[in-house]
Amino acid sequence: MSEPPVIDRVSRILGDKLAWLFLVAAALSCYEVMMDWLFRAPTIWVHDSSIMLCSTAFLFGGAYALQRREHIRITVLYDYFSPWWQWVCDLVSLVLTLVYLLALAAFTGMQALDSIMRVESSGRAWDFPMPMVIRTALFLGAAMLVLQAASQLYYLIRNRTTH
Repeated sequence: MSEPPVIDRVSRILGDKLAWLFLVAAALSCYEVMMDWLFRAPTIWVHDSSIMLCSTAFLFGGAYALQRREHIRITVLYDYFSPWWQWVCDLVSLVLTLVYLLALAAFTGMQALDSIMRVESSGRAWDFPMPMVIRTALFLGAAMLVLQAASQLYYLIRNRTTH
């Protein structure tokens, strides 16, 4: 059996590692509640940090889910199709997904670049550059999804022609 494509391995590793950011965000939220309720000393950074951590994990989770083929599929119809029609559904789905994701990556790439050039910040008390980080993560997440969808489309077509 051949080794999985590089993008599959990268999606899996990033998904596995970045999922821990949700736990970090939960711990930070507990810390915030403790600081506020017990010591009457709320923080100015936990909310923004939690949003940034969860956003990043969520955005890269898309490529992870696509790699594992765990995105939503209407199985009530799909499961009753013949293998050929399932292949056609997968093909159409991946092509449409790629068109959308290419547009998303192009648009978010422009936004991320603009945000980086201006060092866009939240404008709140902490004034952390959260918008810049999230816009960049959105672009990178969309780019990962493009690569993952392109890889799956390639292997879908290749495997159909070899069987």
